[in-house]
Amino acid sequence: MQNQQSERARRAREKRRKQLLDAATTVFARKGYWAASISDIIQVADVARGSFYRYFQSKQEIFVAIVDQFREQERLLVEQLDELTEFREGENFEKRVRVGILSWLQLYHRNLPAAKIVLQEANMIDPSAARKREDLRRAVRAALVRMILRRQEAGLYHRRISPELTAHFLLGMFDEIAANCLNKAKRTDLPSLAEQFVDFELNGLLLR
Repeated sequence: MQNQQSERARRAREKRRKQLLDAATTVFARKGYWAASISDIIQVADVARGSFYRYFQSKQEIFVAIVDQFREQERLLVEQLDELTEFREGENFEKRVRVGILSWLQLYHRNLPAAKIVLQEANMIDPSAARKREDLRRAVRAALVRMILRRQEAGLYHRRISPELTAHFLLGMFDEIAANCLNKAKRTDLPSLAEQFVDFELNGLLLR
């Protein structure tokens, strides 16, 4: 009985913390960090001020928690990148490439308010954000380099291209899409965005 009560209490705490995080994400995305207040957050969350301070000591602390939560989702996807981008014999190659980019587009689209916060304000608010961002991007670039090398060895990509430089190009392309296209896109637009990204990646701009 005591264990059941403890489990219910734990779930209730997690639910309330998520409620505050969701509300803060909405507020920060709409008003920006500096214009937002704890009063705004508790109003959207529909909780008492004391409930906020039970979970977070300050506006900055809940902001950092939002950024870290989103980064963790990115990190988990990075861990799957090798599997997502692995090409298997007899498989449609272009389809496999689309699967990888579509997974990233869907992650950002599902979490647009949090992604907006991370892309626009995180480095200015959280002193450790720049380091966290670069650690993650280094992992993404490393996964992209491995992907490109595998495809070069399989005879799918030109040998003359630099895997390291191409990884920077691909990541930069995605940054632009995330910053400027996803906010206006509908969920049904994502496959088309992935298709165009892949078409550019595989075919470039030249008519052949």
